[in-house]
Amino acid sequence: MTPEQINIAIAEAQGFRERGGGPFGIYYDKEDDDRYWVSPEYIEGFKPPWTDFDGAAYYPLPDYCNDLNEMHEAWCSLTQKQHFIFRSYLQTIVLNAQESGVLPIGPCHSVCNATALQRAEAYLKTIGKWNEKD
Repeated sequence: MTPEQINIAIAEAQGFRERGGGPFGIYYDKEDDDRYWVSPEYIEGFKPPWTDFDGAAYYPLPDYCNDLNEMHEAWCSLTQKQHFIFRSYLQTIVLNAQESGVLPIGPCHSVCNATALQRAEAYLKTIGKWNEKD
């Protein structure tokens, strides 16, 4: 999956849905708790979050592939059982990266030192949304 596909898949798992002309802004309506993606022109030139006349707040789509804080928020949405599954996937992903020479750490450090992208992959595999074909 591409980073864009990963970010969208995790956002959808967190309750966001597409609205209007495409991705890469998030529309959050405080009244009905709906969250949407909107096109970038809605937030261009403004430092997020900003609000429009009806009080709706706009944010950029979280960059789950590069932001450990965003991945932590996503991880917190998992159940206790899913945490064990996540850890298993994450350890496998990191150890495979280590074997290919990408990540020079031992197996006991694999989960602690995983990148945001590795955590994003493990998260999507945990919830059954990872797509190897993309």
